[in-house]
Amino acid sequence: MLWRSGLALILTAAAATADPLTFVRSWTMVSDRADFGGLSAIEMEDGNAAIVLSDRGALFTLALDRDALTVDIGSATQPRPDRDSEGLARSGDTLYFSYEGPAEIVAHDGTRIPPHPDFSTYHPNGSLEALAADEDGTLYTLPERSGAKDRPFPIYRYRNGAWDILTTLPRTGPFLPAGADIGPDGLLYILERAFTPLGFRSRIRRMDPNAPDVPAETLLTASVGQHDNLEGLAIWQSESGATCLTMVSDDNFLPVQRSELVEYALTETLAGGATCD
Repeated sequence: MLWRSGLALILTAAAATADPLTFVRSWTMVSDRADFGGLSAIEMEDGNAAIVLSDRGALFTLALDRDALTVDIGSATQPRPDRDSEGLARSGDTLYFSYEGPAEIVAHDGTRIPPHPDFSTYHPNGSLEALAADEDGTLYTLPERSGAKDRPFPIYRYRNGAWDILTTLPRTGPFLPAGADIGPDGLLYILERAFTPLGFRSRIRRMDPNAPDVPAETLLTASVGQHDNLEGLAIWQSESGATCLTMVSDDNFLPVQRSELVEYALTETLAGGATCD
């Protein structure tokens, strides 16, 4: 019976040391549309459909063919098409959009969320980059820039008609918040990116909104050039039970960059053959 105990210990140790995220796939979206690019946010409708938001105001629908790694691109509307639109979140049937210059959050029907007093103090190109919402309609947002390299990022929470600061996210390394989402597990996932002379880097951290004093956990730190300029993040659960993280990149409308879809899965949810298909 000792060999069984040893095997159990080995398997337990392997599970404990496995990467929290497993890379699934990535592919480049190609379109002859002049307005397709600058993608800064994404929400998944289901495993085969998504909506993505451009920082130049356009909103697009995506029909995904995961076998052929192709995408059919359609158009949709958003309430402030003339604004620098950066964040996208869904709660039930309601979509919310965050904007920079000045900072603002607006529902799809045009209803404006009253701003937190801090919002007016942020740089026009460094404010509400990331936006998330839970099933109860609580909104979470944080600025792209905190104002100083040693100053943490405040995580703002809007619920029951009022704002508060849930907690702060330590500012470590060159990374800046770019996207956020609430996962099926109720946790807040935050996508960060950093620019280097050799390319972009990405990082994903997560925290429990119900335990704001517990430090955020780092799930991924991508190497330079591993992905493009990832800015949007959507967390969803596949029919087979995998928790999938789909991200989209901002190509800045530059030919040297690309509009990339990148997917990872929570490793622990892939047990039993679950996939992000």
